[in-house]
Amino acid sequence: MSKMFFALYRKELGGARNIFLTILGLILGLGVFLLTRISTWGYWQAFGFTFLPLAFLVFWGMFRAFAIVREEWKEGTAPFLRSLPVSGWSIIGTKLLAVFTEWVVLVLATLTISALFYAAAPLWGAEWVKLAELPNLVERIKFVAVFGASIALGVLLGSIIFQLAYLLGRTVNRFSGLVSIAATIGLIYLTSKSSEILVRWLSFAPSINFINLESVDIFSFTTATFLVMLIEFALLFLVTGWVMEKRVES
Repeated sequence: MSKMFFALYRKELGGARNIFLTILGLILGLGVFLLTRISTWGYWQAFGFTFLPLAFLVFWGMFRAFAIVREEWKEGTAPFLRSLPVSGWSIIGTKLLAVFTEWVVLVLATLTISALFYAAAPLWGAEWVKLAELPNLVERIKFVAVFGASIALGVLLGSIIFQLAYLLGRTVNRFSGLVSIAATIGLIYLTSKSSEILVRWLSFAPSINFINLESVDIFSFTTATFLVMLIEFALLFLVTGWVMEKRVES
């Protein structure tokens, strides 16, 4: 089973090579373009725009998870895929893992370009901000780590929602597109409402405090938010795998 899982995982990565390289090329192209804008916009404004792909990648990651499932029916490979000796959960798992791998690499590529851009600051007469001079450096690093983990988990949760919504549309013979749209709206509503309830139930969970970030004396992030997203992702993954294995029409 594990050999088949990783074989499917490699197949998904290979199938996404062109899309991945295209987006990577666009990110690199943006970096080159921003180099040509420094004299017009100023170094720090151009540097800020190097982070722009991160906003795009959040939404692309969720859409890509939907598209990678939809391609199986669009290309007519769904019957063959479902005939393999793997479970629906394995199929969904390989697709999610492949998309998440692409997403992580593209995010790291964006951050690498930003870091190189920053490292070259003296070439354009800009001075580096010394880490030792940054107030509350440890708190800032902790904040970035928590924020990044929240975004990553949010992308995974959004991805499984879109995958499940599409598969629910495949359970009917007619109006599958409308069913998928309605399922997407319904799932987003249900997850948001259940999040509110679960966060209240898990109010005992400890909080992560960030002290003296800018003008805010203490900013708290409750770990209940992480737990809720993990619970919702796990439940939706179980349902999505079951729908893939038992309910969808080939």
